[in-house]
Amino acid sequence: MTSIGKFVVAAAAATQESTLALAHINFDFSLIKMEAPLEYNGLGNALSSKRKREAEIGSTHVTAQKLGALFADDLPHTPNLSHAYGLRVSEIAENPKFNPRGSAADGPFADHVGADGTSIWAAATSGRGCMAVHLLACLLARVWTGPEATSIWSAIIEARRALLQSRLNEHQFHIGTVTACQIQVERQRLSEWDASARAVGVLVRY
Repeated sequence: MTSIGKFVVAAAAATQESTLALAHINFDFSLIKMEAPLEYNGLGNALSSKRKREAEIGSTHVTAQKLGALFADDLPHTPNLSHAYGLRVSEIAENPKFNPRGSAADGPFADHVGADGTSIWAAATSGRGCMAVHLLACLLARVWTGPEATSIWSAIIEARRALLQSRLNEHQFHIGTVTACQIQVERQRLSEWDASARAVGVLVRY
């Protein structure tokens, strides 16, 4: 029995070490791209090529991925809200009155003409939890200034990582939790995330 007990303890320790080792792998979030729900396709089709590229493989995409992975396990499932939001932003984005298209006459600013829905498309193509953190960004942007909202994001992220770390200390070695503990989002990226959410506020106000 003593030998079996030692074997179980050793196996558990090995599993824990392997899990922690996997968590420290430098995961490239820019490689993950999900198919957007159909209700968001109107927005995707209306974005300029520059904004769509930023949303799908740029820093905004990576930030959406990181925040989604960090909070996804404890976020509520709200399919009806996400569906209604997608329909509404697509409706607005497809209306040339509110979202004009850039043309050759706009010169180097052509890709910057029209509504900026970059963070919405980034969230829509980034999977579980990402739309919820995008909506949280919109709420923070409505209430606080840019620097204040960015600081709030930093505090939320640190509190979340501390919570996940406490779970690990209680030996809840789920690979998703271990990986999320390692996620860091630079303040500059959070500032860009907030700025994109503020642009969305202008879009959905119509």
